[in-house]
Amino acid sequence: MLLLFFALLGVTSCSAGKNDEKLSQKPSQDFSSLIASSDITAQDSTTGDVAAADSNAKPESIQPVLVFIQGSVSISRGSQSLTASEGLELMAGDTISTGKDGSAEIAYGSFATIRLFPNTTVNLTMIISRAMQQADHDTVDLSLLAGTVAAKVKKLSSKDEFLVLTPNSAAGVRGTQFIVGYEKLARTERTLVAVREGSVAVLPKGKLFTSLIDGRQANPLAGAVVATAFTLAPKAGPGQEISIGGQDSTLGTGEYELLLNSAESAYGSLVHQAEELQARGTDFEAVRDPVAVLAGPDSEAERPFAKLNRMMPALLISEYSRTLLEILDRMRDPGKDSAALPAALPERYFVPQPNAARDSKKVNVTPNYQGLVYSVPLASTAFAGMLSRTSEVVLLMDSKGNLYAVDQQGKKLYERQTVVSFTALDTTVAVVEQQKLTILDANSGRERGFYPFDSWQGLPQAKPVPVPNGLALATPRGVTILRQENAEVIAEIPVLGGVIAPLVLADPHLVAVSGQGKAVFIDLKNARILDEIAINLSADVLSPRVKDGRVYIAAKNGRVIAIDTVNYRILWDIKLDQSIRSDPELDGGKLYVWLQDKTLRSISLVDGAIVGTTIPHVESPPLLSKGKLYWSSSGPSLVIADAASGVILKRSPLPEVASARPILVDGNIYIGTANGKLLRIDTDKL
Repeated sequence: MLLLFFALLGVTSCSAGKNDEKLSQKPSQDFSSLIASSDITAQDSTTGDVAAADSNAKPESIQPVLVFIQGSVSISRGSQSLTASEGLELMAGDTISTGKDGSAEIAYGSFATIRLFPNTTVNLTMIISRAMQQADHDTVDLSLLAGTVAAKVKKLSSKDEFLVLTPNSAAGVRGTQFIVGYEKLARTERTLVAVREGSVAVLPKGKLFTSLIDGRQANPLAGAVVATAFTLAPKAGPGQEISIGGQDSTLGTGEYELLLNSAESAYGSLVHQAEELQARGTDFEAVRDPVAVLAGPDSEAERPFAKLNRMMPALLISEYSRTLLEILDRMRDPGKDSAALPAALPERYFVPQPNAARDSKKVNVTPNYQGLVYSVPLASTAFAGMLSRTSEVVLLMDSKGNLYAVDQQGKKLYERQTVVSFTALDTTVAVVEQQKLTILDANSGRERGFYPFDSWQGLPQAKPVPVPNGLALATPRGVTILRQENAEVIAEIPVLGGVIAPLVLADPHLVAVSGQGKAVFIDLKNARILDEIAINLSADVLSPRVKDGRVYIAAKNGRVIAIDTVNYRILWDIKLDQSIRSDPELDGGKLYVWLQDKTLRSISLVDGAIVGTTIPHVESPPLLSKGKLYWSSSGPSLVIADAASGVILKRSPLPEVASARPILVDGNIYIGTANGKLLRIDTDKL
């Protein structure tokens, strides 16, 4: 039957994505009229059907227009090279590429806006439009051949489609903000999808699914199978990411091959089921809801896709993805003519120049910088998150999920790949990976034990937290307590709604934020919940801070709450005028928050009031230690300030910009840079 299906696809025209008429190429610097949304066909937000109230309303054009260029951008149309200029109207089949210093933004009317990162190539595979081709739906297929794209897509009607395709995956959305990255590695390939708003369905793409996608416009059966597959597919929601590939399979059948085989089998089952229904008289062209036909409740079709969901879990978003998602703030919303922030990308998005010292993996001592003990090249990308220390080992993770252990003399001890997060313990390191938590010996990297995630319910929602005689892990089930020595399970404490944020130990309690938006107080000794109070936080909760019987919980959206952990009550609740970029710091009577505009503000622990001086030009996550603040400013330079007054005490040049929160160890500050180096600076010599 599948042979018959492929034969049908072979004789059916697949040129639906080509425009029937030539599109104008004249540039226009005033493209507000090209992406205006004032003449939109009314739609029902529930069913997505076109409203019948205004039968004369003109359908809105989704003509793609190049609306922003930065650096080097090239466009090819067949064998023809076009000059990239703002206002250029694009066609299906066009290929757009950016250089290492380049970025470009494309507007599809009020349907979607996409942005190309540096070193990115995309092909506008398919454009079907109600306005341009008198179709009953709008469809955009975008092929990402290399690099990374960000997308803002409006809420689509039931018939509309927006797909981002890579050589090994397909991502489908109904209205969201997300990024997709694709990289061809030495002996494998990898696609990463990360989501800020909405939901993105992600599927592996082999020969069968590629044929289904290519033939879905001309073959209703293929269209029904594709729509059903995306409905049942693994999905990443806000603050989550999914990756496909990246595992080298040269030594045998790898994880990606197993995943792809399972996926193709699931698609084949759907095709077989659809063919049988069609043979019995089902007309898929007339079917309004193919999912109800092919995958009703308890249907056979759901089982292989449930297996895919277990094999492709949506993980907590990485620091690398968080950085990439910030580009969405510089993009216009669909149908708008400008963005809230300048469209130009800042320096951190561009690929660093090759560095001979880094590539040779040798320690590079630069005596010209005051206090600099060494500069060690470790990674090919920026360091992210916060540096940590256990025993005599410094731990840091780059933006691609590689964990490095370095001794205090700058010698790399070991490296661990594909890490989601880690926690430094007394003599061990708890490493969260995609399928398990592993306990490593801090000095050698040798595995001491592991805890496998039995399903999506076992996946940690934040880095593990050390507690007395154990390690606390937040999961969609609640809290799991493991032994620090070998990851053996000590206890499981169910929490209604699961735990969605980092845990914090507030003696004698463990405090969690549940999926029901409540602060939950847990008695670790007896493994039971003592009390819970509603705080209405549901996403992007940062690591809480504790002091003197109070816990301070902040969210990325700028909300900060103080809770009395003795009497279980909210003391104050404030909302800042900006989002918060990283975990807050606490010292004395203040909570310090690093805001979206790269300023540092102080919040009174007493009543939540903004106090002291707002500190500008803070370019990296700040460190608060012993009454002093440390951060990197442009220049680049290391800035040391008095935490109480905000007065700058010292400013010393750095060889590179810091990208991770540093640590202070015995008078030495360790800094991870945007070019993948570890700096050690003797603060006594500044």
